[in-house]
Amino acid sequence: MDTNKSSSRLLVVDDDESFLASMRRTFRGHFELTTTNDPVQAIKIFELQGPFAVVISDFQMPFMNGIQLFSRIVSINKHAQRIMLTGHADLQMAIDAVNHGKITAFLTKPTPAASIRSVVLDAIRAYNQSLDRADQELEPSITSIRQQEKLRASELASPLTLKEMEILALLAKGYSNEEISSELNITVGTAKSHLNNLFCKMDVNSRAKVVAKAIELGIIMQSSN
Repeated sequence: MDTNKSSSRLLVVDDDESFLASMRRTFRGHFELTTTNDPVQAIKIFELQGPFAVVISDFQMPFMNGIQLFSRIVSINKHAQRIMLTGHADLQMAIDAVNHGKITAFLTKPTPAASIRSVVLDAIRAYNQSLDRADQELEPSITSIRQQEKLRASELASPLTLKEMEILALLAKGYSNEEISSELNITVGTAKSHLNNLFCKMDVNSRAKVVAKAIELGIIMQSSN
């Protein structure tokens, strides 16, 4: 599941089949909806079939209550919005839902269909806004890493001579010193001298490592052969 992908999909969890049927009628033609009467199954659906922008759950269900379900949902995707829709509301439940389930909204049954759709629409907006903020926070760090990599490569590549760059390219193709000597029309001793210079400039001690480091820094491209 890509937890950073925009979505308008809903997952509704309730052990009351008649309520799930009413939710399908409420959201038909408005949102893409998946329903289940099993909170354990809901977690599997959320993980394998997501992303879901909004999860709506009852409180009292077999095996796991709605607050416990929401706690699991948060651990999988913190961006997903959580709405508690229950006919068994009390103050302590509401407090626990906020503190442990980190819910977006708390609704009591029955709630008019138009009101539910309005709350869900606001939750979908909140979900996508949360993704946008996460992307904005991530982008500077990615840019900084790329800039640092380019800087490292430029600082390392600039002292290399043209002949050393040619030898690097041949090393990446698996050429021996003798083959490099023949290809570049230089002596084997000169080829070895250039190779030793490469080892020093790139702070490595083997042919394999000098090639690996050059590929890592983008000085040469990895051979497809």
